[in-house]
Amino acid sequence: MADTTVDAGLRPFGLSLEPLEGESLAGFVLRLAHRLHISPHELARQTGLTERDRLRRARASLSTRLTPAETKNFATTTRLDPREVRAMTLEPLASRYPPAARSVAYARAGKVYSTHADGWLFPTTARYCPRCLAGDGSDIQNAHGGPWKILWRLPVVFACPLHKMFLEHLCPHCHKPINFSSRTQLVPRPAAARVHPAHCRSSPTQDVPTSRPGTPCGAPLAHDPRHHQPGPALLELQRKILGQLGPHRPKRQAQQYFTELILLTGLVMICWPRIQPVGTTRPLAVAVDRHLAIHDGVDSRPYRSTAAPVDALACAGLLQVTDRILSADDLREALSPLAPEENRNRTGIPPTRHLIWDNVFKKQRSACSERFQQAADTIVPTFRRTGKGGFRLPYTGVGLRPEHIPACLPQELADRHLGFLSDTTPKMRRRAAAVFLVRRARGGGLDTAAQYLGINPENKRMGYTQLLNRRLRASGKARDFEQALDAITAELLKGPVIDYQHRREVLATWTLEPENWQHILTRLPDLTSHRKPLSDDRRRLAVSAYIWTRVTEGEPDFVPCPPHIAPDPALRAVWTRERHNVFHWLRTTDHQPYYGALKPLLEAHAERLAKAIDHCQ
Repeated sequence: MADTTVDAGLRPFGLSLEPLEGESLAGFVLRLAHRLHISPHELARQTGLTERDRLRRARASLSTRLTPAETKNFATTTRLDPREVRAMTLEPLASRYPPAARSVAYARAGKVYSTHADGWLFPTTARYCPRCLAGDGSDIQNAHGGPWKILWRLPVVFACPLHKMFLEHLCPHCHKPINFSSRTQLVPRPAAARVHPAHCRSSPTQDVPTSRPGTPCGAPLAHDPRHHQPGPALLELQRKILGQLGPHRPKRQAQQYFTELILLTGLVMICWPRIQPVGTTRPLAVAVDRHLAIHDGVDSRPYRSTAAPVDALACAGLLQVTDRILSADDLREALSPLAPEENRNRTGIPPTRHLIWDNVFKKQRSACSERFQQAADTIVPTFRRTGKGGFRLPYTGVGLRPEHIPACLPQELADRHLGFLSDTTPKMRRRAAAVFLVRRARGGGLDTAAQYLGINPENKRMGYTQLLNRRLRASGKARDFEQALDAITAELLKGPVIDYQHRREVLATWTLEPENWQHILTRLPDLTSHRKPLSDDRRRLAVSAYIWTRVTEGEPDFVPCPPHIAPDPALRAVWTRERHNVFHWLRTTDHQPYYGALKPLLEAHAERLAKAIDHCQ
């Protein structure tokens, strides 16, 4: 059980303050220290916030989560309810905002000497609303300023809907970030007393952050806005984001929204300015350009930081673009401009950036909605594995099971959806589509998918693992192929569901029964050529192969050899030759009435056989 007893050396203050709505722990410490005429460091010491730090500092992670003992000590000394103290930390937001949840888990693990590094959570308050800090006109806020809000630690909060203005991050006097002097401490320059809570605590004399005390800037942060007001669309976006953080929105939905928003914003940054859409205002676009230029240095760097910009305008511009993409009716189509281009020289985007993003997506994929998973799975042409070095995982939400995929795509489907593969033979298009569809539904590799369909000879599988993939990448048609597979899947799901794998298993050793073959022969005309009639057993086995292709939607090359002749190479060679001859004449029935009469009889028998197999399933 956690120790919640009050430290014997701590005593309640004679004076305290009521927490303001949405106030952060750091902001409350600044205001109360100002009222008591002591430094924030001294107040932290007297409330027990420095007890667990070997340097006797109030750590920045305190505003993320307090232990039960710290909460009890602080509540007792400041005359607050423990629930009021907890509300000033990130802990209540952890169930809705994933970066806050990670930071809280980090603090709960007892890692007290550093804060959790998350690019979408500021270690300390990094932005402010000048009007909020000016106060509401009450005596207490006139004396000690308005609230430093806990939500300002979240990069997704870029504007104040109450005052309809962008948040600031620079001091208007020294032009340095307001948290410039604070690296791992709850407040900047904690030893400096008599600094108003709404004034800048950064040191104007130093060019780099330091933990040593210095003279704070002291300039008022309550000033007139430096930027134009955000338009109605941006304010509506900010209210939408704040609504996701509110108690009335389902937690799971909020978690998914912020996970997807943050992931996709990182990808937008990677692809900027290629992704910059029409409608982004010039000030926002310029702010994004400035942020990425500062953090890129040289544009050819293989890595681009996807951490949130501190500049509220840059963050607003990126979030606006991202939210529009997430709100699209066809999310996969909306994401397509974010995919890596085949020609790196044209885009200037190193492929490493997309691969790094995809690794992050893989780790957080399960936290996204199924809609986002399905759409984002094919942005980067990599795949999901069961673990490091594990098997490829099937796509989610495909809906088409591997047994329902024919071994050779029907010709009409290939004509409708695969015509752009003009440099590929029709046979390879149909075969490749079937193999790729099985891999989607079943996972594993292309060779495994080909074997599942009965494409066993290794030389027949080489086209998938090397030739076709190389052609798709070289021609820039990889994404077109994925979209064609989507369309083919949709069409296959519309029609009757057929278990082709069951048909292949039933017919693995099947041949046309001799009595049925004799019955077919009695219905054929005389063969008007010098060729021998189809009366011997070799031709019956060849005809069986044709029926197999019609029932299983397979290819002649992969018809299983009858088991009683398979071990004999000579007999197998004769069967292969007769099979090719039969297929040739059945394809050219216009020139031979005999085969013209045979073909519909074989088709009818194949239809009856298929129905019988499906009925007995």
